[in-house]
Amino acid sequence: MLGYINKILLLTPFVLFANVQDSIQKIDLENVIVKSTKINSTIQQAPLSVTLKSFREEKNFNSQSSFSDFTRNTPGLFTSSSNNFSQDLRISIRGFGARSAFGIRGIKLIVDGIPETTPDGQSQLDNLPLGLVSSIEILRGPNANLYGNSSGGVISINTLTDSSEKYYRNSGIFGAYQYQSLQKTRILDWNSSSLIIHYDKRRSNGYRDQSGYKSNILNLKYINDLDNNNKIVWQINYTDSPYAYDSGGLKLSEVENDRRQARKNNIDYDTYEKVKHLKTGVSWNHKRSENSFFDSYFFYQKRDFFTKLPFNFGGIISLDRDYYGLGTKYTKKYYLDNRKKTLVLGLDYLNQSDDRKRYKNDFGVQGEMTFDQIEQFKSTGLFMLSQTNYDSGLLVRYGIRYDINDIGTDSSSSIILDKLNPSVGLSYKVNSNDNIFFSFGTSFETPTLNELSNNPNGVGLNEDLKSSSSLNYEIGWRKAVSNLTLEAIAYAISSENEILPYELEQFPGKNFYQNVGSTSRYGIELNSQLSFKGGRINLSYTLSKNKFEDFIIDNNNLADNLIPGIPSQMLDLDLIFKLSRGRSLIISNRLIGERYADNANETLISSYNLLNIKYSKEIFSNSEIFLGLNNAFNQEYFDNIRINAFGKRYYEPAPKRNFYFGINFSF
Repeated sequence: MLGYINKILLLTPFVLFANVQDSIQKIDLENVIVKSTKINSTIQQAPLSVTLKSFREEKNFNSQSSFSDFTRNTPGLFTSSSNNFSQDLRISIRGFGARSAFGIRGIKLIVDGIPETTPDGQSQLDNLPLGLVSSIEILRGPNANLYGNSSGGVISINTLTDSSEKYYRNSGIFGAYQYQSLQKTRILDWNSSSLIIHYDKRRSNGYRDQSGYKSNILNLKYINDLDNNNKIVWQINYTDSPYAYDSGGLKLSEVENDRRQARKNNIDYDTYEKVKHLKTGVSWNHKRSENSFFDSYFFYQKRDFFTKLPFNFGGIISLDRDYYGLGTKYTKKYYLDNRKKTLVLGLDYLNQSDDRKRYKNDFGVQGEMTFDQIEQFKSTGLFMLSQTNYDSGLLVRYGIRYDINDIGTDSSSSIILDKLNPSVGLSYKVNSNDNIFFSFGTSFETPTLNELSNNPNGVGLNEDLKSSSSLNYEIGWRKAVSNLTLEAIAYAISSENEILPYELEQFPGKNFYQNVGSTSRYGIELNSQLSFKGGRINLSYTLSKNKFEDFIIDNNNLADNLIPGIPSQMLDLDLIFKLSRGRSLIISNRLIGERYADNANETLISSYNLLNIKYSKEIFSNSEIFLGLNNAFNQEYFDNIRINAFGKRYYEPAPKRNFYFGINFSF
């Protein structure tokens, strides 16, 4: 049945294309600029894999229950754990990040030009104001020379900045399992400055037993054009999540008996987390002349984290995290031999301090302390990028970045992890519609403080854990005609010392980490967009093979096994229709292919197909009501797979068919 459905989905854009040629809507990619590549360029000429998503015109098409709504239809990108709020959303790009036990690993997150990712490489999105997201740029593949410590790529998120939109905005979303989201936005505008105030309150009882959560987010953004040459953006964000329960991973037999149940140990040990997070940052854009610019930032973040895990010894963790950073980038544009050249020089400095304490978990009651350690992670990065545009249509870009990371604790000597990463990119404009590009780059990824501190030998850091490194080759073609864009990219990535999680019998539910000898990744990514008078069609497809090349564990040779947690293929199709009388309809379908749950490739997770539908109706100016249906086919699938979980407790069941509704009104 799924195969038949997928054939229909693949043919749909071409059938519709034949029917809408008389009502085409021009796509002007020459005016679509990507900024996350450090050197601004049109998306058509970018010499690397990049996806730009804008939500200004279609902000109401997303349910906004998870950041995964915003990354939909991005080739090579896979999200999971969108319904387990204690583990946070997990994102992988080209298979990097799939190992994460919680949150996001191997991918650098940037919000309004300021790093969201901690210096050691860990990211969470529980403090992101989803209602303010205006656009996202996604760099796929190793781009260490741009942003340092990451293997999978970069996600640059931009929030609302347009002060011309002076209004109050209110939104209410209500869905299954007592889900509620209440958002309020107020934009104040003066002659040369504006203030954006946003508040987001969310709660849910969760699909499974013991999976409810509650969150409150307050975000202030102040924008000041000091003069024609200087602009300052200041932000402050405060997040308070008093509880987010973890229902745990189940065995397949337990899922078949009751897919909504929580793991017994998770109930017995009262597993949950609570978070308080404060973030403040300022960015300064200075125009020295028509052809030279400075972009600088400073930020400080404090995260108080408390969690209970489903075991006794060290099963309660209290973490006080402070981290800050600053950086600057100088851009110079000039001509040499009648060729347009751009030079970028930059510096980043990041500092992180974790005060980590662990206690016994006596069936939900905090017991005696078992671990007390202060951990430090300092990172310094220097980078250079150069780009030359030739009259022939050729664009040449090369760069290099050097990072040095100093890691230590209050009880041990420091570990120094450094890396030099070069990159080269070529783009050629074949004609007015077609571009081809080639890129080569390297990357590295350090273990996080959490991964290093989970030492199977006891206290201190696991000094056996090394940084991973990757080498990426890719070649691509882009085509843009009046109403149609096409993109095809092939890539090959080889990695050394990749980090993967595992569990021990005496600590079920706790992750430890180990290096893999070497891995390889090969893939094809296809993306297309067709616009017409009444809407748009988006289609993306990813086919990949991700395997171990050299991996021996417990005398078992796992070479040629597939890396767990990574789907073999993904297909996304969005049909967006703007109907008459203020009505809109979006039909979104996602196919996720098979993937393994373990390194040994003994447990195969079946593919699944998700169909979501959303209908909205404008009731008066700037106001609308909407109704959505998730998982229309009522698929039984898994929202997350706990890779290599002891006892084969891999499975976190996802919700079946469910509805939501809401209202947006502005004035």
